[in-house]
Amino acid sequence: MAQIDKLRRSSDTFHSMEEINKIQACTRAGAPGRSVFLAGMLLCGAVMAETAPDWAVLAQNPMADVIKMPLGNQFDFGYGHKDQVRYSLLYTPSMVSEVTDHWKIVNRFDIPFIYQPGTVPGEKDSFGFGDATYESFFGPSGERTFYWGAGPAFQIPTATDNQLGSRKWSAGLAGTGTFVKGPIVAGARFNHLRSFAGNSDRPDVNLTTFEYYLYANLARGWWIGSAPVNTANWEAVSGEEWTVPVGGGIGKVIIPDRIPINLKLEAYSYVEAPPDTADWALMLSFEFLFTADLLFMQ
Repeated sequence: MAQIDKLRRSSDTFHSMEEINKIQACTRAGAPGRSVFLAGMLLCGAVMAETAPDWAVLAQNPMADVIKMPLGNQFDFGYGHKDQVRYSLLYTPSMVSEVTDHWKIVNRFDIPFIYQPGTVPGEKDSFGFGDATYESFFGPSGERTFYWGAGPAFQIPTATDNQLGSRKWSAGLAGTGTFVKGPIVAGARFNHLRSFAGNSDRPDVNLTTFEYYLYANLARGWWIGSAPVNTANWEAVSGEEWTVPVGGGIGKVIIPDRIPINLKLEAYSYVEAPPDTADWALMLSFEFLFTADLLFMQ
């Protein structure tokens, strides 16, 4: 039992109760003699290696069977006419739900909290919530090389300041596709939103968001990769539609107390952006990862 308790508290990897029961069963099978016990330990090691999840890969795949609760800190440098810093606290949780034995839905939210300096002389600084976005991805269940999902997307006018939101209700489509091959994860996620209701004095929403990502997973939970989020505001004046960041980062999955945390440090330069927006961005994120077994373990 001491070994089982140690597994439950392990800071290197997490094992579900089903996995722990397998390990416990094979250790009991090895109890009669030393040689059989050693064989049982080898069998247990095989069980652990086979069943231990690759948390970094799960974190990088939008359609993975895992619950994600990320908190991202984004610092945009060189923002506005005074070259100040715009700060965003980004909460983007996602949860997977099984629809049938073969199909599932991933629900993803984007809830920003923003400090934004004035972009032009005389414009006040803004502080508060931005508009919230919801995306739903319907796709096949099970492990595979190519994961995909598609569904509706909505943007809700939750901004607490006129400068932080559109004051419009918007809807559209969202989709994602991801290749997973060994330590490599590559894919894209997009949505397109059009406004259909809201404040008639505000500009219409006609916005495309496109995120592509490429990750290489290294040993002991480390990874390197790039996941820039590009946007196109089709209502902007000609030549100012696109925001295009280029860069990348490094990260590591740690498991301090049975709960995996994906730590990310990224930097991006805006090679294309509207006037008086940021020159570059620094992002520091903490992403908590759960399976259903882990979240509801007694």
